[in-house]
Amino acid sequence: MNDCIFSAHCTEPICDRACSRYVQTSYLLERNGIKPSSLVFKRSAQNIEICIDTLEEAKGKLKMVEANQSSAKAELLTYCAICQNWQNSRLHCNVYNLKFSKFLEETKRSWSSKGDSDDLEYMRIWAKSASVLIISNIDFVNFNDFESQTLLNLLSERQDPELTTIVVGPKINMLVGKGLFFSRLQQILAEAVTRR
Repeated sequence: MNDCIFSAHCTEPICDRACSRYVQTSYLLERNGIKPSSLVFKRSAQNIEICIDTLEEAKGKLKMVEANQSSAKAELLTYCAICQNWQNSRLHCNVYNLKFSKFLEETKRSWSSKGDSDDLEYMRIWAKSASVLIISNIDFVNFNDFESQTLLNLLSERQDPELTTIVVGPKINMLVGKGLFFSRLQQILAEAVTRR
């Protein structure tokens, strides 16, 4: 089975794609847009160990990970979180990579339509309920009041020792924005910085 993350260690002579490992991990990989051709499957053991250490350090709190290639780092963190949390997920999206710029686009688009799209509804549900939430693509956002408040509200909703929240982006001083809410957001992220 080429698209199963456990294929190298599988003991089944013939795979019928019905085992719980395959079903649950495939569901989580699909929800997070990680395709079999993704570069996460080619990362070095050292990169994976760093991500696993970051996940352990972030357990039950908010962490900010500064990275030059933030999208790739967020995808690798998501993959490692899936590998650690797929068991007993019962096809719930317990690991989710919220692409924040897309979330903002969908939210603004909903203002001109009669309601929220299905995509936006699911983004909101998974962003609130995922055991591990990775927030990425903040480097593509101009943080004015609305954008800053949206991220601050999300971070506030996830203040629970059962929930892990990791924000992945560039150095905090590289974020673009203005206003009191942006200053507060920078302060919160600066307090949560993990250097890896």
